[in-house]
Amino acid sequence: MRAVVLIMSTLFALSALADQQGGKGSADLAAIEKLYQSWRTAVQGSDIPGYVNVLHADVRLLPPGADAIQGARRYAEFLQPVFDTATYRIEVHRYPQIEVYGNTAVAEYDYTIHLSLKNPQVGIAEPGALTASATTARYFDVLRKDNGAWRVWRHSWQTYEPAD
Repeated sequence: MRAVVLIMSTLFALSALADQQGGKGSADLAAIEKLYQSWRTAVQGSDIPGYVNVLHADVRLLPPGADAIQGARRYAEFLQPVFDTATYRIEVHRYPQIEVYGNTAVAEYDYTIHLSLKNPQVGIAEPGALTASATTARYFDVLRKDNGAWRVWRHSWQTYEPAD
């Protein structure tokens, strides 16, 4: 009888631990999904503070064909002329697929970013900024959880031609 109680207690404890970890994982996934929704909203609203709010202080933007941009403050400076010259609409092909590893997570997603110049005679000159009227890319981000909040720590993408 004692062995049965011990086995049952162990199974109950393991079940509770699994539920607790599953709940934590679900909470992390929900928080990261909310982060990406906020980020899409900020991009489409040309909202620099909202955009930068999802970034880690030590974010590193790794645009193809341009130098990296280091730090949230520098990223905000980069965004000012970008949002001053164009508006953006995001077409989601694949929502972020997220994997959480403790206080680190990775996300992969596919978007087409539609760009509309505010003044067609004045293009976007910022190195690393999207300049085509539509850019389809596969994005890869590394996120970090600091002080209970998820933030994008590394942001990169690779463009591709969508299949018809």
